[in-house]
Amino acid sequence: MTDQPRLTLSLTRYLTALSLFCALALPGPAAYANPAVSGPPGTVRLESWLREKSQVYLRARIVEAALAAVGTPYIWGGSDPDEGFDCSGLVQFVYRQAAGIPVPRVARHQKRQGKPVRRTQLREGDLVFFNTRRNPASHVGIYIGDGRFVHAPSRGSRVRIDSLDDDYWSKRYTGARRYLDDAPARPA
Repeated sequence: MTDQPRLTLSLTRYLTALSLFCALALPGPAAYANPAVSGPPGTVRLESWLREKSQVYLRARIVEAALAAVGTPYIWGGSDPDEGFDCSGLVQFVYRQAAGIPVPRVARHQKRQGKPVRRTQLREGDLVFFNTRRNPASHVGIYIGDGRFVHAPSRGSRVRIDSLDDDYWSKRYTGARRYLDDAPARPA
């Protein structure tokens, strides 16, 4: 079980490096002679391109930091990897450390902010919320892709990866929020 987070972390580092390589391998500055003016139809403005690449990088850093926390003990009110995390403390710590983005400390306040996201539109780094205590935002996790999320589940447990499709979590899913300001996605 301990090899799975390491494997995923290595994959995350690989994808981060690949993203940066692709960003550097694209056409040089001559292709974007005047960033204030759009080029021919279908070209991407330099500012949009840079914003999109920086968001990809931040998402990868958030996922990497969340995966690095896997195995940390659950501590109610915890927001430190040395002491332990509760669900919202994990989110607050990861966003602050990995992306420099301040988020509220409590899950229900975290759900009030950010941009609502449909489940079908989830992207790495989005926050996913659950009703585990008769409150639509009583639990929060960080989406890491492929229908999975990292979270600090409950007392006596440790930060772990679960699937949104698990019976328990799918019945309690109440929505998602995006804190990263994305550039428009390109069609695949």
